Amino acid sequence: MLKRSRLFATLVMLSFMSATFAGINWKAVWLDTPYNPVHLKVGESRPYTVMGLSGMETKADLTHSQYLTVVSSDPTILEVDKENAQFIGKAPGHVEIRISFSEATSIVKANVVDASR
Repeated sequence: MLKRSRLFATLVMLSFMSATFAGINWKAVWLDTPYNPVHLKVGESRPYTVMGLSGMETKADLTHSQYLTVVSSDPTILEVDKENAQFIGKAPGHVEIRISFSEATSIVKANVVDASR
């Protein structure tokens, strides 16, 4: 009986370890939509989709993952609404959007132009 308990405990521990390792082995993340670079007008919002490539060569939509980080280098120019997965043009200018998931990171350039142009 004791051997079964140890075997079960070992299997449970291995399953947790494999899930943990699978969660941190991401090779790449990228902005799937709109496009790269991002172009917006002041006051305009546009949805985005972030894709990732795992170490097992599997693509996945990471857009709504709690572990995804999408940050604008200047939120006064371009705001990131993570809850609704949207970019919002706030003021004319150029920014970089940093996208990170686990160990994978990418940088996307973004331009926000005056709506009257």
